[in-house]
Amino acid sequence: MKKFAITSVFGLAFAIATGFGLIPGLEQTASCADCNNDDATVAKKIYDKFTEECAKLIPNPKIPEKVCIAVETYNKLLPTLKQLAKDNRFGPGDRILFVGESQRGLLAAGINRTFQAGAPSPKNTMKVTVNKTDGGNGAIVKICTVDITGKLTRVGALNFPEDNSTGPKSVDVSGVEGKIVRIEVASFGGALKKFQYTLATSQ
Repeated sequence: MKKFAITSVFGLAFAIATGFGLIPGLEQTASCADCNNDDATVAKKIYDKFTEECAKLIPNPKIPEKVCIAVETYNKLLPTLKQLAKDNRFGPGDRILFVGESQRGLLAAGINRTFQAGAPSPKNTMKVTVNKTDGGNGAIVKICTVDITGKLTRVGALNFPEDNSTGPKSVDVSGVEGKIVRIEVASFGGALKKFQYTLATSQ
């Protein structure tokens, strides 16, 4: 009992020291991060719904993955897909993010949040911008693509150090046409600190 109490006290002291920055958190880099394949069902639902809605506009397209992401067709599909995302039709968990929109988030150390595009990308390049607005923790941002077969590929990354600096970082990724872009934000650092941010994509 005495040993357990001593261990608990030391554990609590370490957590407090780490949280207040008295002991630096472990440094992490995006170069060693892989894409998270825990839940590929959301991407499949988006692909299926995108193809289903496209078929209503263009019955039996010869090359659906090309016809459906053509600008004119794609723009007609977007309002429906946005409504489906708003109604949580793609399932819980991942947040749906459309190009040109932004999301805000607040993460404690060790917490991950995943954002997923609500439709396959109509263009081959995309800019991803993460703006750290507050907090002393760092974060790894992984940008991945999911193709129609469910294969994940990491196409870019951003790294925020564990300190109190704020401001935006951007990365241009390529090879995303016809694929769903998935962005994972993973915070690290002190237990009592945070990583607050906004995320946006553009093409």
